[in-house]
Amino acid sequence: MDIYREILEVAPDHEPTLNALESMVSEGVEPVAAAGAPVYPPGQRPSWMTQVDCSAYDYSCASSRMRGAYEAYPLHRPPSEISDTLSLDSDGGAAFRKRVLARLVAPAAPAAAPSRRWWLAATASDDGAVQISKDPEKTRRALEASRLTSLDDRLQAAVSSEGAVPGSTVLPAPLSKRLAWTMMDKKYAHDMLFDVAHMARHVAGFEKLVVVALDQKTTRACAAGGISAASAGASQTGGGRMQGVSNALVEVVQGAKFKASLWFVQKGYDFVFFEADVWFTKSVDVLWSAAHRDVVTYQESRTLPLEEVDLYVAAHQNNPTSTNIGVYAARATDASREFFSGLLEEMRLKPGKHDQLLFHNLLTWHRMKPSQPVPGDWGDAPKIPRPTNPAAWAFIDNHQGVASTHPIITQDTAFVHTLGNVPLDSQEGKKIQSKELGAWHGLGSPPGTPSYYGASAHDGRTKYLALDGSPLNGISLCERGDYHNGRVAKARVAVLLALAAYTGRVLLLPRVVVDYHQYFLWTFLDLKSVGYGVEWRETNFPSNPRSWKNGTHAFGSTARVSLQKHAVGTMTAAGPRWAAPPKGGALADLLAAALKPHDGAELLLVDLAFADERFVSTLANCESEQACERRGIPWELVQLYRKLRWCGQSIDPERLAAKSFQGWDCFGKGRAPPAV
Repeated sequence: MDIYREILEVAPDHEPTLNALESMVSEGVEPVAAAGAPVYPPGQRPSWMTQVDCSAYDYSCASSRMRGAYEAYPLHRPPSEISDTLSLDSDGGAAFRKRVLARLVAPAAPAAAPSRRWWLAATASDDGAVQISKDPEKTRRALEASRLTSLDDRLQAAVSSEGAVPGSTVLPAPLSKRLAWTMMDKKYAHDMLFDVAHMARHVAGFEKLVVVALDQKTTRACAAGGISAASAGASQTGGGRMQGVSNALVEVVQGAKFKASLWFVQKGYDFVFFEADVWFTKSVDVLWSAAHRDVVTYQESRTLPLEEVDLYVAAHQNNPTSTNIGVYAARATDASREFFSGLLEEMRLKPGKHDQLLFHNLLTWHRMKPSQPVPGDWGDAPKIPRPTNPAAWAFIDNHQGVASTHPIITQDTAFVHTLGNVPLDSQEGKKIQSKELGAWHGLGSPPGTPSYYGASAHDGRTKYLALDGSPLNGISLCERGDYHNGRVAKARVAVLLALAAYTGRVLLLPRVVVDYHQYFLWTFLDLKSVGYGVEWRETNFPSNPRSWKNGTHAFGSTARVSLQKHAVGTMTAAGPRWAAPPKGGALADLLAAALKPHDGAELLLVDLAFADERFVSTLANCESEQACERRGIPWELVQLYRKLRWCGQSIDPERLAAKSFQGWDCFGKGRAPPAV
């Protein structure tokens, strides 16, 4: 049962299921059989199980490590003669077209999603009318505190509402006993506010949490949700411009982060700071498990117990001596007060300098001997005097606290900080990457509403659609017929989205297989162009135990449909069944007829073998609705194909030879495909 305990560690909501499984084991009951799901002996697991068994990060799962573990795909080739014919539903094609049009071509406003309604309502005004918290008085006090003049007063009000006590009372104090705080703006808060609050308390284990809100909408949402918050207000420092980032945002973030840090230690509060793109996977106290850290000051080289370390700072995974200020902890000491005071002064004297660089240099400044020269790569020496109380500081182990653009999680990992190419860049790429890593927790909306890993947040759907028929259940750009053909890949994505809209299912984003590598569809497809008409889940969603139907199986039922040019295949209990397309029906009719019998399956896998180069040529070259109809292609599908936006900063889907990977974030940056 160790594996179930590990699951519980990162997914506390699974406790009832895991307790039941543990009881079964102790009583000698086989959990798989008790779950009522099919049992797959070794060598007979169906090939679609690669979706669950093989992470998209595991390049060798199905090809070598799990070679021979899966059945051959049973629907790949239809027989030469087919006697059965699919029946044509009189309004199936019309329903298909209507739903594609309504959901994808002309999607509903984001406000239609219940998970977003609370945000729009809670942030519309500051009168507290929309209240999620069970404590009206706390909401009222929070709104009053947000109107206080100074940041100091707002921080004091937020800390007081948490009942935090200054300083450490017992040494060595675990990190969870310190006041935890983070910063958040509306980009993160609208779908992560409750997720972060839940994670901080129930995963990391912090007893006290304060949110420094970077805008008024976040402040109001925190007040409505009963989450202690202090409005950052205007910047308190000079700040500076970063390439590709709003100068105003830089000033607010930098000013609030370090002014708040100074205020906490001045008032006697030991604290742990973490940014909003940091996800904890276990208790923060495991970072305290090492009894000592080697600490060097300019006075002496010594080994200190952690309870005597003034500053405890994250590093980058690929560079254990490079500071990452996404996470740091501080004790309220004279040394930490001098450090943050000096950091604010350095920022004032050096506007435009990156805050993380200034932080790193100042840490080094506190370690240097008085006679030691300034390193040449600094450019210029600190403009502040030598510290009179040099801080004793240490790095958090870079595999316990993972900060990277390509994070690698191990059993020791306590938190993950997903980095972008540009500081303060779009949050969407960071969020989906954390989901792929299994670090996302999913409680994005108020308690009582569906979680990300439960029922669909859009309209309660719990059924899924996935691509089938290709290696590793993804889009292969190494197939003989369509080698490196990006147009075919784009067409199949458009059809997948249309099928998800028609069936009302959540789309599991397929992986993209290119030459020697696997990639994620969201590095190619601008998901913003999909709109809100179809919900999606990350590629690794099936392999994440949080999403499973029970403790042993990801899905309760599955169905497989193969859409060939001249046949439709279905896998049944008796084996594969093939049928001819309905006579006289267009593509919309065929898709509706093929998918309708499988509406009850929790997971529907669809092979889009019919979508080849000839199909793409027709899809891309229809000049009018009438011309498309004559060729049997729904005009709505053509509109969707042209509406989707694609990114070329990773791998160019038009050339599709594996090039260097340059970034995670395609959201909102896609371009329309070139005209044919």
